[in-house]
Amino acid sequence: MARTIVCPADEWTVIFDHAFVQLPWSWDVSLVANDGDTVAGEVVIVRSQWVFPQPPISMPLTATMQFTRGYWNTFYQVRVRPTGNVVARIA
Repeated sequence: MARTIVCPADEWTVIFDHAFVQLPWSWDVSLVANDGDTVAGEVVIVRSQWVFPQPPISMPLTATMQFTRGYWNTFYQVRVRPTGNVVARIA
């Protein structure tokens, strides 16, 4: 069952925020612009191995993305800031 999250333009929206989870998992995320425009913006992934933080990862936002939480990513957060209003569908 997929869930959807509305992501307003030029605002940070958290689509994943997991704490104290040590199981690996992957998600496919599809983003659709409300006005039919191209999906653009930025993504920041924050991972941590309990007491050993890892540097955040920044990447461009695209219409389809896959996020993978590793076995030792005890804390895992993904946030997006699109340039236009989008809806994220997480499967």
